[in-house]
Amino acid sequence: MARKEKILIEDGVDKREVGYYSTPSFITDYLTSVMLSINPNGKLVLDPAVGKEELIQPFYEKGMLIESFDIIKHTNYKYSNFTQKNFIDFYAEIIANRIFCNCTEYDYIIANPPYNCHEISYIKENKKWLNSIFSVGAYNMYSMFLSAMIDIAKEGCVIGVIISDSFLTSSVHSKLRDQIFSECTIHQLILCPTDLFWSQKADVRTCIMILQKGKSYQGKVKIVNRPSDTEDLKQILINKMFKEVHVDSFRLSKKNNLNQILIDVDDSIINLFHSYPSLGEKFKCVTCISTGNDSKYLSKESRPGYTIPFYKNPASRKFNTSADAYLIDDYMEESLKVKDFMVRNKPFMSKEGIACSSMGLPFSAAYLPIDAVSGVNPTIFPPSEDINWLLSYLNSSLVTYLVRGVLIRSNMVTSGYVNCIPLLNFTEEQKSILSNIADNVRQLKKDVNTAIEEIDNIVFSTNLFSNDVKNNILYFAKNIGRSV
Repeated sequence: MARKEKILIEDGVDKREVGYYSTPSFITDYLTSVMLSINPNGKLVLDPAVGKEELIQPFYEKGMLIESFDIIKHTNYKYSNFTQKNFIDFYAEIIANRIFCNCTEYDYIIANPPYNCHEISYIKENKKWLNSIFSVGAYNMYSMFLSAMIDIAKEGCVIGVIISDSFLTSSVHSKLRDQIFSECTIHQLILCPTDLFWSQKADVRTCIMILQKGKSYQGKVKIVNRPSDTEDLKQILINKMFKEVHVDSFRLSKKNNLNQILIDVDDSIINLFHSYPSLGEKFKCVTCISTGNDSKYLSKESRPGYTIPFYKNPASRKFNTSADAYLIDDYMEESLKVKDFMVRNKPFMSKEGIACSSMGLPFSAAYLPIDAVSGVNPTIFPPSEDINWLLSYLNSSLVTYLVRGVLIRSNMVTSGYVNCIPLLNFTEEQKSILSNIADNVRQLKKDVNTAIEEIDNIVFSTNLFSNDVKNNILYFAKNIGRSV
């Protein structure tokens, strides 16, 4: 189903379309102080999404020359040489005029890039042109801004941003992650609390990242996992409560499908992805049906012509779930006639399997019965004898952590991520116990919470994790809204 249009008007500006949210002052103070400590001798500053100049006053007070851009004149600018222009257009001009030099002369680039997604009209209307400019892809404004800032930076330029953290794990941003690792030193990466922008009516997950163009400056990376709230983040920054890690442990893998940037993930978790087969190597995990027009092809109730149970997104419904809707009976024929009605992986239609959640914070797996079909959410088709034990494992706290804490921190879980889940080497006895647990839940003989506790006990009996890691996994699974 299409997303509902969200509009947030402030001072006559649709903030969702423009993507402007002001930066809290303590973030400004922290970013600028660290950037100046890395390079205390710089002279020229760029803010490509200047807003109301929140980020640049400390540079101005040190007598630096500051250039800034924004598509809207938000205020009367007094700290910077302001140009009312889309930074993307400025970047395109630099690319068009490149001959020998690939960089500008900025010593610092600081930004709170516009927060918006692929839905905005600018990207829709300019997709082909934007893709010709950005080798990392034109998926949203903040990722394009970050890529452009890295690209135009000279050797040694310090780049400080507060930015959506979806690029850390989302598969569409794998090329951006490669650009960061291949061209930049990473000094700091700090996850921000989910309440940081609540006062501006924005429920966004962000991070503070400080880079430096060039690879010769790399030392240990200072990281912070998601703080509980804004006050917690303030204390962490004031008291410098960082964890320092080697840059090589900062990435899950150099493989394109596993190059996520990791924050505070234990080596024993990372080793699972290298020591055990992935789910996709053992079982078929795919997406199935996209109607292109749910209101036309789906019915809330079973009725003549609409009798095919349709499982779209189990969300938090584990083990058991009912059909979300009923699909038209002649869906195969319709898919041959209507371009936007897509039936993928046709040989698996109407077979039993496991439907996984795709949207929302929890990760759940539920039984998909014979003669039912699923939507674009990840759907697994194992042999019948493997369904129940796999169903139990997928609903474990460990898998919740692997999916939502390692593989993907943004909302959309696709089959590509589920295919990467490592499968532990359970004994036949353990598989039998796991199968019985799932079967009992499906027959309503056991409640879900009790089942998950029993499943977790089996998972942790493998002795793969220390007590600290085990406790972290359990905390994450029970507090996923604060942890992701």
